Amino acid sequence: MRLRPLLAAPLFLPSMLAGIVPTATAAPRATVFVAPIDLFDTAADQRPAVVADQRLWLHEAAARIRADLDHAGPVKAVGTVETRARMAPINDDYDHPSTCPECLATAARKAHARFLFVGTLHRVSDLIVYLKGYLLDLRSGRELMGRTFEVKSDDHIMLDRVADRMATAIERHLPH
Repeated sequence: MRLRPLLAAPLFLPSMLAGIVPTATAAPRATVFVAPIDLFDTAADQRPAVVADQRLWLHEAAARIRADLDHAGPVKAVGTVETRARMAPINDDYDHPSTCPECLATAARKAHARFLFVGTLHRVSDLIVYLKGYLLDLRSGRELMGRTFEVKSDDHIMLDRVADRMATAIERHLPH
């Protein structure tokens, strides 16, 4: 009696493996170019250390959004190194590249991205900060997302959380 279940096992093995082995290739991941985040600072506190800390976070936030998108699965972000390389030709021409949307779109296209994310950190005070972001479809030219998140504290933990929320919003607004 004990042999009967063992003899039946080879019959079930192919059906079990059928669920494990992929039958079709996965769809290509959408590629997003996360442009450097701009700082729009209207706060009264302009101490060099405070402003330097904000600028450092801007670089970290863009990298964090890229990493969050890559980790999520269906989205691929253009890497930080390639993003910096694509931005180098226009960085010195403008106060911030976001003032030249066509320049950003060109940089994103050269990186073979389908979508472009442009963000601005608006620092109203030490306690009120807004992260605004736009997601553009480079093929159609349409804006897919425009979001603003308010942060009630100007510290790295809260700013990291809002970067994570922006990455989630980007992912939700991409066409599937």
